[in-house]
Amino acid sequence: MFITAISIHIVFLFSIFDIYFKSPIVKNVVVYEPTHVAPADRLVLFVVDGLRAESFVNYTTMPYLREVANTNGRWGISNTRVPTESRPGHVAIIAGFYEDPSAIAKGWKENPVDFDSVFNQTLFTWAWGTYDILEIFTKGATNHIIIDKFDPYDQSFSSNKNTTLLDDLVFTKVKLFFKKAKYDNILSEKLRSKKIVFFLHLLGTDTAGHTHKPKTQNFLTTIKFVDEHIEEVERLIKDFYNNDGRTTFLMTSDHGMTDWGSHGTGDNHETQTPYVLWGSGVEQIKDKKSQLDLMTNSMSLAHRFDINQADLTPLMSTILSIPVPANSIGQVPIELLNMTLQDKAKASYSNCRQMISQYNKKRLDVEANAVKLLYKPFKLFDGNKVKEVINIMEKMLNDEQYDKVIGLSEEIMHLSLSGLNYYHNYYQVPLLITVTLSFMGWILYLLRVIIKQKMFIQADFSNYNNLYRLKISKLIDTIIIYVSTITVVVLFLIVYVQSLPMQYYIYFLMPIILWKLALAPFNLWLETLSMLKNNKKLNMLGIEVLCYVFGSLLLGLALTHRWALSIPLLGMSVWPFFSSSVHLNKLLSIAWTIGCLLLSIFSFMPVVGKDVWIELVILAALIWLVLHMLYIKKYLFNVNFENELLRREIIITIGQQILLFISCLVIFLQSKRFETKAPLSQSLHLLCWIIAVILPIVPMFYSKKIVNRLMGINASILNFYLLLSVAHEGLFMLTLIINVNCWMFIEFELLNERKIKITDCDFEVDVITRSEKGLAPIGRSINSHDFRRAFCFTLYIILAYFGTGNIASLNSFEVRWVLCFTSSFQPFVITTLILLKTLSPFLCVACTFRAIQHLTKAPVGYLNMIVLIFSNIMGLYMLFHVKNTGSWLEIGTSISQFVIVQVITLFIVLINQIAKVLTEIEVFNLINKVFKTRKKIV
Repeated sequence: MFITAISIHIVFLFSIFDIYFKSPIVKNVVVYEPTHVAPADRLVLFVVDGLRAESFVNYTTMPYLREVANTNGRWGISNTRVPTESRPGHVAIIAGFYEDPSAIAKGWKENPVDFDSVFNQTLFTWAWGTYDILEIFTKGATNHIIIDKFDPYDQSFSSNKNTTLLDDLVFTKVKLFFKKAKYDNILSEKLRSKKIVFFLHLLGTDTAGHTHKPKTQNFLTTIKFVDEHIEEVERLIKDFYNNDGRTTFLMTSDHGMTDWGSHGTGDNHETQTPYVLWGSGVEQIKDKKSQLDLMTNSMSLAHRFDINQADLTPLMSTILSIPVPANSIGQVPIELLNMTLQDKAKASYSNCRQMISQYNKKRLDVEANAVKLLYKPFKLFDGNKVKEVINIMEKMLNDEQYDKVIGLSEEIMHLSLSGLNYYHNYYQVPLLITVTLSFMGWILYLLRVIIKQKMFIQADFSNYNNLYRLKISKLIDTIIIYVSTITVVVLFLIVYVQSLPMQYYIYFLMPIILWKLALAPFNLWLETLSMLKNNKKLNMLGIEVLCYVFGSLLLGLALTHRWALSIPLLGMSVWPFFSSSVHLNKLLSIAWTIGCLLLSIFSFMPVVGKDVWIELVILAALIWLVLHMLYIKKYLFNVNFENELLRREIIITIGQQILLFISCLVIFLQSKRFETKAPLSQSLHLLCWIIAVILPIVPMFYSKKIVNRLMGINASILNFYLLLSVAHEGLFMLTLIINVNCWMFIEFELLNERKIKITDCDFEVDVITRSEKGLAPIGRSINSHDFRRAFCFTLYIILAYFGTGNIASLNSFEVRWVLCFTSSFQPFVITTLILLKTLSPFLCVACTFRAIQHLTKAPVGYLNMIVLIFSNIMGLYMLFHVKNTGSWLEIGTSISQFVIVQVITLFIVLINQIAKVLTEIEVFNLINKVFKTRKKIV
């Protein structure tokens, strides 16, 4: 069963990549050769990495480019799309399409597919800059693209680093290149060619923004340095070509940056980048007395023309009269070009033909294998209309109706993009339907297994001998077999005929198999219906089912909106008062309610990592010390242990208190050192590592008494967690521990067993299963209480991860998290510590849940199946909320949330195994066994 569950969830996991994350690249698109006259022979592209529009238009630290933009050039805002990262930004500028989200799975530095670019279409391209950008466009054999790269990461980004050095290296290489060309005849001959590009990637601005922040003097000094050297390179190139007036210059940026020096999301400062276009072929503004743009600092409004970032690709292609790259979705802004109306019409038509060619290839790819009876074409622009439009536009060009050609080209480009998107997502809806049916079939199958277990354990076969019902059941079983077989054959043929990928066979056939297994034999469902009819509490059962479904959907919503966790917590806070006739301890009920309410508050609090408040960490430790002392008083001094065992428990508990007190001192001292910018103590680092190694071992010195062992486990986990805390997450962990322990005490009281106390129970199976103690029998059936316990466990697991916003905090790393362990940048160590911190709340929940399983004697395997049902309802919700647009942070987060839901099967098994080790291994018993074995050998 475990292997089956893992396999099915792996299919669910990978299905989202076929549904949502498919590369937009259309292969084997035939490019269209333009026929217009090229306004320039060469183009110089400056990409100032990380330069936001605000830094250019509102500051005067780039005086030369601002003057060019306001006089003999054009300028504007280049609107980017998220993710605002270097790779997708450069791909949009040079290849004309926005990076496909599927690249999230391979990392942004990897080139997932070969794609066409402006560089590919040139006769020669020379590029200077960082290796991770230049190599994006040079994958494979590219003899005509010559790059001169360097590694900018050789030096650490310290706060006093001169970030102009990175750009100075590029400018120096360019100067040496043209100096060499004067004496190298072969190089000089290549440089005299037409249709060539010079690309300068300038990383210094991005580094300055990250290191010094965009509004600081260091950043402004860096962009001033860039401005001065762009002017110098322009003069150098013009001199080399004897001012022949055939060079066009373009300055732009791949992405912007926030005030705090980050990028990747959709803030305006990140998505708005500047561009300046000047030189040959640029449309001049005749009105020299143009008004100023009120949104800027003295920039010309008449010279301004805003575009989309992908439009830069057809713009550069048009300037050089080279084919627009095959997968570009940009539209040439002909308003910026000084060309005849005829050439503008031809350029626009060339851009349109490229877009049609891309759309038509995608359409033909789908049509080639589609089943005619099922095929639904894009009616607005089918094959006949494509040919008709091309003929009409060709006729318009021949008839010199250039204005109409330009207008029609723009309309057809929009239509082609809509059609391209339609065929790109052609199989998305069928896949969503089949995967949704698979989810529902899997949930129904799990429910069937649980119902079967309940019936067989209770031996409730009262109606199984009903002959009429058996006949109906056999008839329905036969129908199910025939229908499922025919459906499997038909779907198999449909997938085969369309030559779809191999995984599509699984997607389309799996729901049929799961539903067949869930429904047959149908006699079980008939018997279940009969039992439900005779159930006097049917209405209450229906309410419970609705509550669990609604609660699971809320947990799915909580993956994207943390506040949703508060709703089930508020519901749980009143549960003890309404769910049972058993009179619960009043103090326990109040503590449970207060704990639930406090936990619900944390889902509204800021994500951990944005603010640092060490005082809250110390407060959490002090509260725990007080609770720990109360525990010693109530459960150690008032319990009749054997003397040796009692002494051991007290010594270990006091030892844990001492370790926590030492940890508090370390946290306080290291925090003060960091705030005063004093060097952190290496001795204290070593002490923390020693404590971290000791903590997981200490609980195993306790006896197997449930209360004592759990207190030891929680004390160790909290201690380690606080060493990695910076704010309110320490209080969250403390509240979580208290609440899950209240849950355990309530579950024990609900057993209504007054003959024993919880202090007498331990993790030994033999002790709890003694019949004289009156607890639940071995192998009991699943009941409604188990559904509640499984839901609570699922809620706590989700709460443990999202309670303080761990996903977001992992992406907004705060260096102070690991100050108690290290002060140097060690990615592996830091990542390991953060993952262990994230794992800590899970262990608290898992160990408590294991104790509840021991106390209630719930069948563990079937309990996990119920958890699977709840997690699959969450997964079904998340299936329709996976993001494939937005920043890579948003996309990656939505994927990771879906992954969390799908791997919960494996995760529950792993976390329970760790909990089993912590709760059941007793060091002193192991030592005694070792010594006994030695004595026997002797």
